[in-house]
Amino acid sequence: MNTANIVLITGATRGIGRAITQRFARAGCRLALVYRADESAAREVRDLLADARIEAEMIRADLGDLQACRTVIARVVARYGGLDVLINNAGGTHDGAFAAMPPASYAGLVRGNLAAPVALALHAAPWLIDSARAGRGGAVVMMASMAGVAGKEGQVPYAATKGGLIGAARLVARHFGPRGVRANALAPGFIRTGMVEALDPAMYEHVLGASASPRMGDPDEVAEAVWFLASGASSYCNGTVQRVDGGFLR
Repeated sequence: MNTANIVLITGATRGIGRAITQRFARAGCRLALVYRADESAAREVRDLLADARIEAEMIRADLGDLQACRTVIARVVARYGGLDVLINNAGGTHDGAFAAMPPASYAGLVRGNLAAPVALALHAAPWLIDSARAGRGGAVVMMASMAGVAGKEGQVPYAATKGGLIGAARLVARHFGPRGVRANALAPGFIRTGMVEALDPAMYEHVLGASASPRMGDPDEVAEAVWFLASGASSYCNGTVQRVDGGFLR
């Protein structure tokens, strides 16, 4: 990874996404940052990057509309002429008893959490292949979750979509790996973000207490793992799942 790298990050302005943005900005990468609605957070990130003289394209898009995925890739290519790294970080959750959940609730999660990252990877594939051939990158990171590895009561649709991302990363790796593209999934545990801190502590305290490192993780710790998977340091990692969970022992 170097200052020539073009990196697309979804969900880039808050929580883990913001930490990822800052990690790649420190390396001087050229950034394309997707956010859905929070103009205040986007403006704050834009100003920070401008002060640091980091080149960035801010893209407001609702990736639940799959047509927007094609538009996002086209906009990145129009701005920078290609794409080296795709980080599919955006996602949401809808918690509750699965049997009582309206179908529209989990249908929306499937579109946003699973269908959109897959669509972005497919639309980006030609550019990622070119990047890999040129020795610049050609990496995809799918932000999964330990909920997708182990399951999580009260989060069945969320866990299903995150498990789907793990499968998607493996399929992208298998399909495009022979042409140099690497695709891996990252599975964080409980990370100190607004989304997690809004949860009832009863949902996570027993998990943290039974972990090898009994604490929440920090977004910067996840960002470092993303950097590893996106960089040449992980050149022989493809189609795998990297856990960043403090030794989740469940």
